[in-house]
Amino acid sequence: MEEVRVLIETLGERGDWSVLAVDDRLTDWRSPVRLLPPGGLRIVEQAHDRRESVLARLTGRDGEDRSVLAGPIAGPDGRVHGVQVRMGAPGAAMTESYAVAAFGYSAQARSIRLGDKPFGWKLPPERVNWTVPEAFRYVERFDGSMDLILRTLEPAPSTRWVGDVTARLGSELRRYRLALRNGPDGDEHCWRGLIQDVTEYRAPEQVSLDGAALTALGRHGSDGRRHLVLADVRDVRLIRWITDPVPRIQWKGMVDDRDTPHPDDVVRIFDEVGRIAASGRQHGRVDGVRLRRLGGGWTVVNTTGTIIPTPEAVALMLIELDVVGDSDDPDPTMA
Repeated sequence: MEEVRVLIETLGERGDWSVLAVDDRLTDWRSPVRLLPPGGLRIVEQAHDRRESVLARLTGRDGEDRSVLAGPIAGPDGRVHGVQVRMGAPGAAMTESYAVAAFGYSAQARSIRLGDKPFGWKLPPERVNWTVPEAFRYVERFDGSMDLILRTLEPAPSTRWVGDVTARLGSELRRYRLALRNGPDGDEHCWRGLIQDVTEYRAPEQVSLDGAALTALGRHGSDGRRHLVLADVRDVRLIRWITDPVPRIQWKGMVDDRDTPHPDDVVRIFDEVGRIAASGRQHGRVDGVRLRRLGGGWTVVNTTGTIIPTPEAVALMLIELDVVGDSDDPDPTMA
């Protein structure tokens, strides 16, 4: 018999578990019932519930015996995000497992949390959480990015999403597949996900026209002191840097959950956002915003925001930050 491998996501409720890949074929939320031999789903449930690999011998629908090995994919929250199932002839070596890792995302904290270093990525050992703008610095092409962003900003109950992203890691392009579900424990802003390296059977994609336009805009707008970033309007959450980010800034979610601007400037920013919303204007400006620096002190920027209409209810804006100086004002959050 042929060796078979199946990737099953367990991101939602038990009755909603689905298949994301069969051998080298990618699928979208396919039912696992017909893909596994009788009793196979029970082995998957055991691996999930025990958080350990389970090996069993089952008889397939063709009457042949096969060894079935189900291995859990643990997420950073300690829960099992998926199960890999490998099947083969009894006593034979199992096929190679998928290159897949689990992650979590909090839309409120704007924080991505990874498990153990996935795919051999060289990540700082002291870092656990990563911001969305940091992740986007590696993205070469992500056609579904805006759809996913809007879904996470205004999440509906029991939302699921799947799509591909091509990332540049040094000089190498890799293609990954993301699958996410929200709403564990009733929290719609909390997402669990799987990321699978599919480069071996889906070629990485070159940068899209939209991506090239953003890059060109960034080059045109950046002189070392001027920076552009995409953000949502309601909460002013940074989403994606168009230029390089303002250097040496402690962005929210990198170290802790403190806002990056000085607390007094946070008030001024939201006052201006409120005035824009009330008046229907497309532009707003706040000068002298102090951004918390890594190691202490503040970088002072003048900011201009331009509303970008979207077909969804969520409004986005492009923020321009001009670095104008430094400040040693005390940090009230350290008192």
